[in-house]
Amino acid sequence: MEDLFKRLITGIILAAIAIGAVIYLPNGVFKFGIAILSTIAIWEVVNLLDKKYPGLEPIKTSIVGFFASISALFLSPFLALLIIFLYGFYLGHKQYNISYLTASVFSLIYGAFFVSSIGLLHQINKDLLFVLFATIWSEDIIAYLVGKTLGKNKLAPRLSPKKTWEGAIGGFLGAVIIGGITAYMLKIYDAYIPIFAAAILGQIGDLFESFIKRQVGEKDSSNLIPGHGGVLDRIDALVFASVVFVTYYHVKFVISLTF
Repeated sequence: MEDLFKRLITGIILAAIAIGAVIYLPNGVFKFGIAILSTIAIWEVVNLLDKKYPGLEPIKTSIVGFFASISALFLSPFLALLIIFLYGFYLGHKQYNISYLTASVFSLIYGAFFVSSIGLLHQINKDLLFVLFATIWSEDIIAYLVGKTLGKNKLAPRLSPKKTWEGAIGGFLGAVIIGGITAYMLKIYDAYIPIFAAAILGQIGDLFESFIKRQVGEKDSSNLIPGHGGVLDRIDALVFASVVFVTYYHVKFVISLTF
């Protein structure tokens, strides 16, 4: 009960910080904050993989990740990719093992691009972040409640033993409904397509991070957040869903220019 209370209080504080940042921070400051968040996420995933591939150098890799994230957010995604691949080659050559190259490149792309998509979405329209939050947070809560009360059939027992198909379906329906209502209230009527896709991809993002943790025998990505584990444990679904939103609006923009 004490852990649940701690988790609830921490969750409320984190939600308030996130909402406040979206409302009050200028886009440049917000994106810089996301770059820092990206750096922490990269440190967490590299720290996990370092248990399987000792010598991945989590601190050094996360510093490189910060510059890659800044490049993706403010300059060019191609510059970010160049930084990532050059560093991956450096680390792979240093260890003379291609596994180190692939592990470092994966960690940096996961953090620098997936997490940075939150900053790019703020740049497109910061109200979209409220739709994103409503979609993913409601999905997380409803999936937990439905799974707890009605869950019988395991969704992915090797990755996340507590998740059930009943919870996943309930979470998906809740995400689509609450995300859709939020979009309607904010008059963002073209958000229904990414909401639908994000409700699916958000759950995949959760399982994706679980796969990484299970590979190294860890329950949480870190212990930075009381009652919640690490940063990645809180944003694993959010960043996958954010990529969906950013991709949708970028494609829509390109199509509008073309036709």
